[in-house]
Amino acid sequence: MNTKWTETTKYTVIVALGLVLVWLIWIARPLIGPVVISALLAFTLNPLVTWLCNRTRMNHNIAVVVVYTLLAVLLVAIPIVATPYLVRQLAGFSETVNWVLDRTGLLFSRSFTVAGITMFPSDWVTNIDQFVAESVATIAGNTLNFLATFTGNMIWVLITMVTLFYLLKDGSRLKQNMLKLAPPSLRQEWEQLLTDIDHAWGAFLRGQLLLMLIVGVLAALGGVAIGLPGAVILGVLAGLLDIVPSLGPAVSGVAAITVGMVLGSTYLNIPNGWFGLIVAGLYFVVQQIENIWLRPQIMSNRLRLHPGIIFVGVVGALAIQGILAALLIVPIMATASILGRYFYSKLTD
Repeated sequence: MNTKWTETTKYTVIVALGLVLVWLIWIARPLIGPVVISALLAFTLNPLVTWLCNRTRMNHNIAVVVVYTLLAVLLVAIPIVATPYLVRQLAGFSETVNWVLDRTGLLFSRSFTVAGITMFPSDWVTNIDQFVAESVATIAGNTLNFLATFTGNMIWVLITMVTLFYLLKDGSRLKQNMLKLAPPSLRQEWEQLLTDIDHAWGAFLRGQLLLMLIVGVLAALGGVAIGLPGAVILGVLAGLLDIVPSLGPAVSGVAAITVGMVLGSTYLNIPNGWFGLIVAGLYFVVQQIENIWLRPQIMSNRLRLHPGIIFVGVVGALAIQGILAALLIVPIMATASILGRYFYSKLTD
C-alpha cells in the first residue's frame, strides 16, 4: 500500500493545521500577555544563566534554579525594603495635600459676588463631601470584586513565574527543535538568523532595563536636590514608565511638573510656578541625556533602527494595541529588519 501523500493532501493538511493553530491562539489569547512577559524575562536572565555555567562549571538546571531563586528573592525583598521609605514619602504628600485642602476650605467658607449674584462655595463643598461619602460607600460595596480581581492577578503572576522557569530551563531546546524543521541546506543560515534575532531581542531588553535604572536614579536624585515633594516616588515612576519609549517619559514628566506647580519646593523659597519650570527643566535634561547620549549608545548601534522610526512605531502601537504592543514594537521592528535584509540578500543573489 502506497502511504505517500499527494501534493494536494499535503497542502490540505498544512492549511488545516494552520487554521487549528489560529483557533488555538484565539482561544488562549488571555495567556498571551503572561507568556510574552515570561519570554522577555527569560531573554533578560538567560545570559546570567549562561555566565554561571561557564564561570562555575555549574549544571544548567542548577544554574536556572539559582537565577530563578535570586529573582524570586528580589521580587519579595524590594517591596519589603522600599515600603518604609515610600510610606514616609507618601506621608509627606499627605501632609501637604491636607494643607492645600485646609486652605481651600478657608477660601470656600467665604461668599463672593459676581454680576450682582452672591455665591456660597460652602454649598459646593457640602455637595463634594456628599459625593465623596457616596464614592467611599461604593468602594466598600465593591470590596469583594477587588479581592476577586486581586486573586485573579495573583494567578496570572503564578502562570508567568512558572512559564519563566521552564523557558529558562528548556529555551535552548526550542531553538534546536525549530532548526530541525529547516531543510539541511538552509539549516546553517537559519541558525545564524535565529542567533541574530536572539541577540537583537536580548540587546533591546537589557539595554531598556539599564535605561530605566539610569533615568529613575537621575530623576530621583535631581528631584531630591531641588526639593521636589515625593522625589523618590516620582523617580521610580519615571524609571518604570521609561519602559514605553518616548511617551512614558512625557507622562512621568507631566506628573512631576504638576506636583511641583501644586505643592512647590520643600526648601526653595520661590513661587510654585517658577518651581514647576525648574522641574520641567530637570526632566527635560534627563530625557536629553537619555535620548542624545544613552539611548543611541545602548540601542541604536545594536538594533540599527532610526530614532524617528522607533517613535512612529511606538506611538502607532500604543494607539492601536496598548502598552504591551508599544513595549514589543521596537524589538519586533528590529526582527523585521533582520528578516528583511535576509530576504533581500536571497532575492538579489
